[in-house]
Amino acid sequence: MLVDFMTEFKLALKIGDLKDDEVKHANAGSLDIAVIKKDGKIFALSGKCTHKGGPLADGTVSGGNLICPWHGGAFDVDTGKASADTPWVTDLDTYKVRVDSTTGDIYVVNI
Repeated sequence: MLVDFMTEFKLALKIGDLKDDEVKHANAGSLDIAVIKKDGKIFALSGKCTHKGGPLADGTVSGGNLICPWHGGAFDVDTGKASADTPWVTDLDTYKVRVDSTTGDIYVVNI
């Protein structure tokens, strides 16, 4: 019998800590995560830019893209895909998110 284990990391953020189009940093185990609230939904992406390791939690959200503060690399918030307009970056890892509807706690799932 195959047993599927789910791994969750509770982030030190609650859904109320984020405004729409805001980015915050969180740790999930040893991973740096950029947490974004877009249209009321929470997204979690790798916290380091694929170009030079820039801290994406210090970036901004514009037009549905997360923009790296160091060299302007752009990544789709929904998918982590690198923008064709910034060919010096590659796609980011994305992580499934669960929000506890009672407490507002944010969890990154199955990483």
